[in-house]
Amino acid sequence: MIEYKNIHKEYQGVSVINNINFKINNGEFVVLIGPSGCGKTTTLKMLNRLIKIDSGEIYIDNKNIMEVDIENLRRNIGYVIQQIGLFPNMTIEENICVVPKLLKWDKDKCNNRVHELLSMVSMPYEQYAKKYPKELSGGQQQRIGVLRAIAAKPPIILMDEPFGALDPITRDILQDEVKDLQKKLNLTVIFVTHDMDEAIKLADTIIFMDKGDILQIASPEEMLRAPANEIISEFMGKRGNFLDAENMACSDLMRTPVFTIKDDKKTLECIEIMKKRQIDSLIVVDKAGIFQGVVTIESIRSKGKAGEKINSLISKDFPTVLQDDVGKTAFDLLMDKKYDYVIVLTRDNSVVGIITKSSLAKALASVVWGEM
Repeated sequence: MIEYKNIHKEYQGVSVINNINFKINNGEFVVLIGPSGCGKTTTLKMLNRLIKIDSGEIYIDNKNIMEVDIENLRRNIGYVIQQIGLFPNMTIEENICVVPKLLKWDKDKCNNRVHELLSMVSMPYEQYAKKYPKELSGGQQQRIGVLRAIAAKPPIILMDEPFGALDPITRDILQDEVKDLQKKLNLTVIFVTHDMDEAIKLADTIIFMDKGDILQIASPEEMLRAPANEIISEFMGKRGNFLDAENMACSDLMRTPVFTIKDDKKTLECIEIMKKRQIDSLIVVDKAGIFQGVVTIESIRSKGKAGEKINSLISKDFPTVLQDDVGKTAFDLLMDKKYDYVIVLTRDNSVVGIITKSSLAKALASVVWGEM
């Protein structure tokens, strides 16, 4: 168990954390969320002593962290950040094994652990272990950052907005993978985000902070049903207002920004983009940014020719909604048509977002519209 007791922190005489108290159970996925500057990252970094506590105590399994050797403390707490921080001169295998080698694991034990971890995220050892970070996509690099954090089997993982720089589809995939890893390995995860969609999808418990105070600690469902005050209600937007649920717009559910390509791209360029981003379709727009359709890997492989433009391969048979359409329209399309996402357009057919099929969509649908 992790316990924060009367934690206080000041910078230049200004209080940024105001005597907060909370507990985290072993194996729990806790998300710290709130507006920028609310103190969530400071709260996170005090656990591995990257930021000094001014007053109060933090305990891990009833042991005050200030009484633990700092190197031993950090070797037992994995840490993942948005910037990833892989060592560019090390292979993927070497990056994953940084902490195990510090712990004097032998070569066979390290090798077995790398095989095990890469298989968990569908990155075969033979294909990826000897590559360098620059040879991977952003999503693949972030996967390795997560694997490096759990390589030495720490019981606690800290994650500070790890997916904030990724495109929506890759972000959605990695959220699912992290949640799966957390459950399989029974990890205690503390995750910082400013995205309520992400918090609802991942958290067992959400801790909402504002100006250094904790305003509410609750499960995602409880926070959706009964936000503690107007600040939380406004932060969640219409998610918490179930009396207004039928009027939720697609703009309330969409993810941004959206990656698009121009309709003059050629087939091999598109295949390379899909490979790097680990996706199987691309949203196509014209030079003015007007939606033209979607090109898929299947259409390129079956009908495309190397060096030719993709114009003739673009499919217009793909679900779209307007940003002010009722959100349930997008949900019905996702469920009925078996697509991975719905494209959100403005009235002049510019692409402004996508709505993905995910556990978030299903959870919100069941709460807002009832069981389908």
